Amino acid sequence: MLTNDSLRSRSGYATFEIPCEPTLDCERRAPSIVSRNQWAKWIGAVILGFCLLAQKAIAAGKPENTRQNNPWLQEHLLNSKPQLPFSFVYDRQPSEALLKAWKKKTAIRQLDGGRTEHTVIWTDPKTNLRVRLTAVDYPDFVMDWTMYFTNDGKIDTPMLEDIQPLDTSVPLTGNGVPTILYSKGCGGMDTYALQKKPLNQLESLHLSNPGGGKTGDTVPFFDIQMDGHGMIGAVGWPGKWAISFSRPTEPAIVVRAGMEKTHLSLHPGEEIRTPQILLSPWEGNDIDAHNLLRRHILKYHTPQYDGKPVVLPISHLGWGGMKTTTSLRLIDQITKENIGYETFWMDAGWYGADRDVDEFQVFGREDWFLHAGNWRVNKVPHPNGLRPISDAAHAKGMKFLLWFEPERAIVGTPLTIEHPEWFIGEEGANVEGNDSRPFVKFRLFDFGNPVARQFMIDSMSDFITKEGIDIFRQDCNLALAPFWSQTDSLDRQGITEIRYVEGLLKFWDELRQRHPQLILDIVQRGDLESISRGVDLSRADYPVSPDADPIGNELSTQGLSYWRPHYGTLLQIRPRDTYHFRSGFAPGLAFALFNVAGTKEQVGSFIPPDFPFDWLRSLVEELKQVRPYYYGDYYPLLPCRSDADCTTGASNERSAAFEWAAWQFNRPEQGDGMVQAFRRDKNNDLMKDMRLRGLDPTATYEVTDLDGGAPNRISGRDLMQKGLHVEIAGKPGAAIITYKRAR
Repeated sequence: MLTNDSLRSRSGYATFEIPCEPTLDCERRAPSIVSRNQWAKWIGAVILGFCLLAQKAIAAGKPENTRQNNPWLQEHLLNSKPQLPFSFVYDRQPSEALLKAWKKKTAIRQLDGGRTEHTVIWTDPKTNLRVRLTAVDYPDFVMDWTMYFTNDGKIDTPMLEDIQPLDTSVPLTGNGVPTILYSKGCGGMDTYALQKKPLNQLESLHLSNPGGGKTGDTVPFFDIQMDGHGMIGAVGWPGKWAISFSRPTEPAIVVRAGMEKTHLSLHPGEEIRTPQILLSPWEGNDIDAHNLLRRHILKYHTPQYDGKPVVLPISHLGWGGMKTTTSLRLIDQITKENIGYETFWMDAGWYGADRDVDEFQVFGREDWFLHAGNWRVNKVPHPNGLRPISDAAHAKGMKFLLWFEPERAIVGTPLTIEHPEWFIGEEGANVEGNDSRPFVKFRLFDFGNPVARQFMIDSMSDFITKEGIDIFRQDCNLALAPFWSQTDSLDRQGITEIRYVEGLLKFWDELRQRHPQLILDIVQRGDLESISRGVDLSRADYPVSPDADPIGNELSTQGLSYWRPHYGTLLQIRPRDTYHFRSGFAPGLAFALFNVAGTKEQVGSFIPPDFPFDWLRSLVEELKQVRPYYYGDYYPLLPCRSDADCTTGASNERSAAFEWAAWQFNRPEQGDGMVQAFRRDKNNDLMKDMRLRGLDPTATYEVTDLDGGAPNRISGRDLMQKGLHVEIAGKPGAAIITYKRAR
């Protein structure tokens, strides 16, 4: 029962109340643009003006369209003597010296939604190398750009190397040591855990994606934080990118970003592009700056359908080897029980030569790896193809997701024999790195080959239509960089990767153009170009293990939410374990009613007769209720300690298992939001005080515990200044508290 004194939670009996002690005012300050050399000057009128405009934009949910030219772009690109934010070496000469003598042209074009496109072109009068930078200035104080290099001459250019589309100095002001904020990549239990690296003088930090495929080590987003101001950045490049930070002198941090390696000559008429760069200088509160980024990503770098950002589904996980008859029976049962699934997910294992296969993914025994590249339906489990399954899913109101890995092909599959020229490189490995598993050789499909790419577009498009696919899931289970490097000649280092990435982006764009309602599920790439085109329904593989610690999903939500609002996750069901299930709450969630992956002892058991369907239905209903909030502003109320040990089995006092975790998602335009709180299994604190953010201090909010009880009315000022007292009696335990502005 809910009273004015407390709210109770089913998961661990959570109670919360308003503490009596007063606290400091926690009103938000919004970020604004700041210029490099004029930093100190603009603390006055200019910064104040931008702060007010940005604060107005965040509070109203609408960027301010009418404003002065972006001062950062003015200083670094548009002025008569700009401090250019990029660099390259051409014919052994640095671009900083060369471009001063090259011909220069500029153009400006107004785009929709208050965006402005600036194009600057430099041309070498000796060799006719043309360098074009196209930058877009957004009304929310964010900018991005891409560079293009074109040989307009009649002979090969001199050597073009070390192309860095971002190479700039960020001045340091204020007291204290600047900090580089970034997140880990998609590998391990501590996936996307937020990292903070203080950068002292003469120190450096290097972030990269050495394999060129999935972002296993880190994602290409960063924030250079100082006292009350900083610089947020991101890179768009589904390849081998690198970001470096160095502090060679006291007053500035040098940040460089681009491809890891470029050293090439361009043929006559040839053009290449660079990774995309996004920057957002800010002044004020760092969390507000990240929320401005989240809003920008949602509007400009999130797939749109019918004019709205994509809604990530709640999916039932299934293995590709699961027989059609089993899949149809399963679809009938999950719809009969009215669980609320929105997508039927068929993962790897459905393709290749006709053969008997396991209906579940048995670790150490599955053979999905051995048939990649042979994208035909295995007729043994699926004698009539996959259309009966997709038709059944559609008839029940669900979408159909199908897994592919078009970038990899096992040597000996039909296409590698018929068209070996469509592939590059060759590598060999034991399946899963296990010496007891088969040794196979595989090649990389060359998306940089226009003929090969067109074949892949046509064949995949036909397959999508024939089998009724709604979500095209593209995985990548190999390091791409070794294939690219072994294909390059000494005077063309980087060209294979460039052509590959350009072709991969064209592949995705063409599939969306032919199938406007198709959702691309681009697995764990994480860069700006990839998330602009597709979703990521499984931000990490770790949670799919039946033994996965729920802390892994909590860490992922905490860390990834700093950078973007859309992502999905997986989990294996643990009946009646509400803490585990709520730990997996995300904008998109996939799970099965039984273990579809694991050891031979863990899988193979179908839905037990005593399965708690009522329990699951209520939790899925909860997730659907709170799902819109994930697209709002994010506030880490109880972030992970910077020195916490977030690895599996950590038992010392630094383990994340000794902590609480809590965060808030807030929609100021709608006047609603939620708080998620988790008391982990080794924590001895029954309660935590949390001050909410982003609320209207003059409004009254109806605050509701999803585990039952009537709403409680609390003023916005009290929720922000006095805070929310949350108590979870059991451990581990989880509470979800929603609020909405009272009418």
